[in-house]
Amino acid sequence: MAETEFTSGASCPLHPGFDAVGTCSRCGNFMCRTCGEGGSQAWCPACRQREGVGQAFPLNRENWSVSGLMDLSWDAFKREWVMLCVGVLIFLAGSFAGQVVSQVSSMVGGATGSTVITVLGFFIGIIGSYAIQGGITLGFLRMSMDVLSGRRADLGRMFSQFGKIPTYLGTLFLSFLLMLPLLLLIVVSAVGAGLATGTVSWSELVALKDLPPSELDAAVTPMLPGFAVMGFVAFALYVFPGGWLLTPLILLQPELARTDSPGAVETLRRCFAYSRGERLPMIGTMLLGGLLATVSVFLCCVPVIPALGFLQLLMAGLVMALSSGAEEA
Repeated sequence: MAETEFTSGASCPLHPGFDAVGTCSRCGNFMCRTCGEGGSQAWCPACRQREGVGQAFPLNRENWSVSGLMDLSWDAFKREWVMLCVGVLIFLAGSFAGQVVSQVSSMVGGATGSTVITVLGFFIGIIGSYAIQGGITLGFLRMSMDVLSGRRADLGRMFSQFGKIPTYLGTLFLSFLLMLPLLLLIVVSAVGAGLATGTVSWSELVALKDLPPSELDAAVTPMLPGFAVMGFVAFALYVFPGGWLLTPLILLQPELARTDSPGAVETLRRCFAYSRGERLPMIGTMLLGGLLATVSVFLCCVPVIPALGFLQLLMAGLVMALSSGAEEA
């Protein structure tokens, strides 16, 4: 509903004492500010009630399913697809800006010739990059939650989450600490599998670090079967138990966007609580969303923009459904 430059002089049919400030994008009836909830609703109350839009989010832990979430997200996407695609462009621009900040910081640090300043510049760039990308991502998820609740896609919401950046960076750091034992297990197990099968020896692995680049190809070629064994073991452990254990971490960003005053430790605790008994359908949701994004890449890249918008809706809806009815005490 457009409220700007609307000068019809008509009255709202539902509230005759109020002037119309726009029209319903579905039926065309005039709407006042009360009907449009201050401009946040594109449909009149009658259309919202008829289509079940603008009501409380209908999915919770008891009734949600992958197909139900897909259908709900698709209906919301069709209603606000234009603004969601614009949001994706802003998101991509923010990601590019984050990369620029990281590169510039590293270059400035390197130009000083000081190792300490170079390392410091590198880490400052990384933190700045994550801060910019994280703020835009949380804003996109917050906007997506509005759309799933029947509201209009307000691009201003994409810049409303930067106050959560310290918590966002804190959760990333805690997530990295949680992943370290798993990464260590994967590396040790992969190397151990290569040594146990006799396809590679420890002395050969150690010798690689001292070889000049010109001799690496000749040294690595006989070890390819060993690297294949190691890669297979690493991938298998990454999928299970790695993927299974770390599935709750996919809820981190949407949970931060959903919560007004999140804490890093509390956010992690909630994500693991929401995932209890729901890991398999969560993985299914991610696989379907990832498949759509992958297919869009092969379709000459243009569909990537709407696919990313739909994927954000899926992630926002996932945490909205799993958090509804979960104990947060």
